[in-house]
Amino acid sequence: MTIAIIGTGVAGLGAAYALSRLHDIELFEASASPGGHVNTVPHGDLGLDTGFIVHNEKNYPNLTRLFREIGVETQPAEMSFSMACGCGLEWSSRRPWRAGPKLLREILRFLRTAGEADVAGKSFDRFVRDEGYTDAFRWHYLVPMTAALWSTAPGDALEFPASAGIEFFRNHSMLGLRRSRWRTVSGGSRTYVEALLHRLEAQVHLGSPVTSLARTATGVEIRCADGMLRSYDGVVVATSAPRALALLEDPSGDERRMLSAFEVTANETVLHTDARFLPRRRSDRSSWNYQSPGCGVLADAPSLTYSLNRLQKLDAGVEYCVTLNRTDEIDETTVIRVIDYEHPKTTFASLAAAGYARSFGVVRRTAFAGAWQGNGFHEDGLDSGLRAAAAFGASA
Repeated sequence: MTIAIIGTGVAGLGAAYALSRLHDIELFEASASPGGHVNTVPHGDLGLDTGFIVHNEKNYPNLTRLFREIGVETQPAEMSFSMACGCGLEWSSRRPWRAGPKLLREILRFLRTAGEADVAGKSFDRFVRDEGYTDAFRWHYLVPMTAALWSTAPGDALEFPASAGIEFFRNHSMLGLRRSRWRTVSGGSRTYVEALLHRLEAQVHLGSPVTSLARTATGVEIRCADGMLRSYDGVVVATSAPRALALLEDPSGDERRMLSAFEVTANETVLHTDARFLPRRRSDRSSWNYQSPGCGVLADAPSLTYSLNRLQKLDAGVEYCVTLNRTDEIDETTVIRVIDYEHPKTTFASLAAAGYARSFGVVRRTAFAGAWQGNGFHEDGLDSGLRAAAAFGASA
């Protein structure tokens, strides 16, 4: 069979890696470089990651196996968290006592008992009220942590399905006594994309945005922005769900219901060296640093700064930072790169549709893949790509 793969993020690359052993494949990527959220910016002799950065072996088993198969080296990464609120409170997982005894007791209570709570159909906002947590816990722990993990606005963090959030916290040992051991790709995440593509015997069309996808009696037809029409026996659509729906010339009712249940959030992301976006106290500076304008302030987007020096263990004399949604405040002389990212938005509707999407298989010669079929993380994207490949007969 000839199979087209639209999108070269981890979902598309995972599908390609599995399918290339069985079928003839071609990949299409709208941007000038492959990788999707794998975006390593070269800077001198450094490779600075701005999208996908960390993983762990427990929660990312397929990604870990892939790295081993293609010979990609990884190294330990520091995983720590800080938050600073406009009310004046600053604390970090490196110095948790700075949260104060009352908030710290609530955090420990949450980590100890949240998994036993009745959270069916509840948002985090409802969960906090039903379980008797304080506003301090809401604004100084749960909202910052949720907004940071899913790159989502504080208001959306409050509406986040509690069952999905708590399950993720528990599985990933977030701030618990038994912490996951996090790792990062040595030399930058781009290393694994290059290694994987080197192993593929496939044509990769970069800078070739697909504008439409039609299913016919004998195959699928893909039209690109250059007007070229190409025909294949099947297709894996490895894009965001809204983009996938927009590509389909004739979506079925099931496809429309499934794909329309998903939304994305946009985050303007800046790679820079302006250390003002890290905590004032160096002892609080962490891998993930969340900034809140104030208790109860529902900003339109999350404000978060990643410390690449800590995540990638950079031996550098300056602080390399990746900051979300504060572009205008960053000293422009420190800016290295500005990137726009989209992240899946988790809602009750998307959770229900994701379950259906994971069992969708191949219908009308079409399979769908993307991290939106899971929690929105790299392993979820790879899992979906492997499922799509398996639906076309490939071995995972």
